[in-house]
Amino acid sequence: MTNMEEETFTCFFYGTLMAFPILSRVIYGTQHPDPWQRDRLRIRPAVLHDHCRHRVKNVDYPGAVPKAGCSIRGTVVEGLSKMDIERLDHFEGTEYDRLQVQVNILADEKVLDTNRTGQETGETIGAGIYMWTEGAQYLEDSEWDFDHFTKQKLRNWVGDAKNFEFQG
Repeated sequence: MTNMEEETFTCFFYGTLMAFPILSRVIYGTQHPDPWQRDRLRIRPAVLHDHCRHRVKNVDYPGAVPKAGCSIRGTVVEGLSKMDIERLDHFEGTEYDRLQVQVNILADEKVLDTNRTGQETGETIGAGIYMWTEGAQYLEDSEWDFDHFTKQKLRNWVGDAKNFEFQG
């Protein structure tokens, strides 16, 4: 890597950060980034096997935990900068630890349609994931539903600054 090249990172998102307006607001401070900012990211559908996504009690976001036989469908985002990761770490807070996992890339289809299973391409890549660490007592038995979130809750997360839940 030369001095002019920036180290980049890859993360797998399985919850609110699958919604680009939220991801963009966290890493760029706006849900409407400049084209050069958006173009430096590569976003693809992916699946993480042997993990399960649960609703966190009394909030709009999920937590992922290891569980054999389960799979989580989400998005893998490549091209994140060191500063993006620092902002994501701050956003996720102490309830999560960023760990490395292997995710399987899914065939190019409707990226955020989590109700479809998607055909795996055979490509596996390493990615950071924010794994739930607060304990199972804070998780519901039911799976967190991205489609429900986008239809019912997303507007609460990307509204004006005074209504922005995770502004800090």
